Amino acid sequence: MKSRPQIPFLLTVIGALFCITVPSTHAFIQNLFPLQEFIDDSDFLFTATIEKIDTEKPSAVLIVKDQLKGKAPFQRLPVNLTGDKQKHAPQLLKRIAPELTLVVGVKKLPEGKFMLLAFSNGTWFQVLGQSDGDQTRWAFTHCEIYLRRTFAGTTEELTQTVTDVLAGKAKSPAPNPKEPAGFGPVIKTAAGKP
Repeated sequence: MKSRPQIPFLLTVIGALFCITVPSTHAFIQNLFPLQEFIDDSDFLFTATIEKIDTEKPSAVLIVKDQLKGKAPFQRLPVNLTGDKQKHAPQLLKRIAPELTLVVGVKKLPEGKFMLLAFSNGTWFQVLGQSDGDQTRWAFTHCEIYLRRTFAGTTEELTQTVTDVLAGKAKSPAPNPKEPAGFGPVIKTAAGKP
């Protein structure tokens, strides 16, 4: 009597083949990512202020404030906030506001491309840039929910930590593997509501 393959086994094999044959173009950073690696990998590190947000488009404009490492070749970053993860743009829009300060690290990539990681009070997000002549187009991809293990404090704390590490006054803190994935706190309005 022939034995039939178990359905869970077949589903596992099909799932494994799907994962092998369909590469992901934008993936979450799930491995532990030390803050020192963020500092070392960034060609430019700076603080930026959100100049304005348009929730209808959705979009935001970042203005470079204080250069922490290197000198960024741009001062104004208009960012398309549509994103590649449907639920991430609304989550991000609850956590950013005009005049809010961010810590931003930018890595130069080949062919005039950039990868940007930004941090605001426990929320990390990724933005990709593409140079076109003397302008760069910026597009939000998704929030990096696992980077809370890298750092999950306030923007002020991260700014001070990065400043101290770059000045040789402190060592970069180790990642916290027990920090749950997710987003930082929602910004409260003047009325106390998100």
